[in-house]
Amino acid sequence: MARWKTTDPAPNSSNESTRQLSPGVMGILWLLVLLAATVVFTLLDIVLFPLSTLPGMSWRYWLIPPVILVLLLLVGARFTQLAYSLADLRSGWHYLMASLFSFNYPILVIADGKPQVDSLGEPNLIQSVGGPGYLHIHPGNVVLIEGLDNRIRVLGAGRHFITYLERVKEVLSLEERYAQVEKIAATSRDGLEVVARDIRYRYRLDSGKPGDSGLGRTPENPYPYTEQAVIQAVYNRTLDATGLGEWHTGVNTVVESLIADYIRQNLVDHLTAPIIESEDPRGRILKQFFSDTGRTRFREKGVELLWIDIGHFETLEKEVAEQRVNTWQARWMGNATIMRAYGESQSLAYEEMGRAEAQAEMLMSIVHGLEDVAAKGEPRQNIRALYLARIAQLLDVMGRQQSPPPGEPAPE
Repeated sequence: MARWKTTDPAPNSSNESTRQLSPGVMGILWLLVLLAATVVFTLLDIVLFPLSTLPGMSWRYWLIPPVILVLLLLVGARFTQLAYSLADLRSGWHYLMASLFSFNYPILVIADGKPQVDSLGEPNLIQSVGGPGYLHIHPGNVVLIEGLDNRIRVLGAGRHFITYLERVKEVLSLEERYAQVEKIAATSRDGLEVVARDIRYRYRLDSGKPGDSGLGRTPENPYPYTEQAVIQAVYNRTLDATGLGEWHTGVNTVVESLIADYIRQNLVDHLTAPIIESEDPRGRILKQFFSDTGRTRFREKGVELLWIDIGHFETLEKEVAEQRVNTWQARWMGNATIMRAYGESQSLAYEEMGRAEAQAEMLMSIVHGLEDVAAKGEPRQNIRALYLARIAQLLDVMGRQQSPPPGEPAPE
């Protein structure tokens, strides 16, 4: 985009008046030169014919220069008609006279965001070929002019002259536009398809003053815009299988992508039935639209978003119900498995702790028993009696552990 050079002088400035007068003056000069050349050749025929040996009347040679001039102009008009695929020879003649001699410049009226058709329904030469000609641009419209000399101009309301190197590239309306998206489908983070319906929004060409309560409008400039916004709206468009899309197609793409990205980043329950009122998904999406990132994405399309209604979220009944049940079931089963494994691990840990405590108590009791035996007489008999008592206690405990609870059959 940097290779383009933009020029847009004021309608009433001296530069504009110079651009309007210079083509006419040049055309008149060309006509005077051709007429002078024709007169000179005719006079030479009058003067030189009597000196020649050519027989016949001399006046027939006077007609040669003007006839040749007319034939050349007709050939040029025919070439213009064929080169630009014009409807008839008269259109080619009209364009040739306007280009060469500045006669009867074509006029194109711009209103309601589009070029207006002539009263007789004939194609306008400025639309078919380009300049030279005049543009009458009504308030609330803007035109981007593209030239063969690698320049572009953005023209607002008023009367403007375009040269033979320029043609109308695009006409845009500065009025606020209303658009509606029926539905936007995306897959949520938990794998369910969510549909956002009835999204409505208003936008216009970027005025360069976001957040202004008066939307940047003044009595002197009721339709503000920036040249950069016009250039972005014309050249930064979406390309799809059908070709280069319209301006509003790119705006719809930005709206759909912002909403779809939010759906993909959240669970279906958060979108359709948020638990916490402060986490309203529509409010969060609205903040994204009017954040710096959202404004930048719209500004890349030359758009200023004025208002948007997010609509409502819904899911496909049968498919989503089945997927939701399967998802919840898997989630519950996973949680139950985790809790069961945690309980089993704790049970094993407690069993090991109890077994270790029992062994420690048994060792302590044996140590205390040995201390008592050592204090008394007859150590061999006492140690034998102590061992037998401890073995009896162990057998009693083992028998209690292996015996089934009351009411349950004995293990085989």
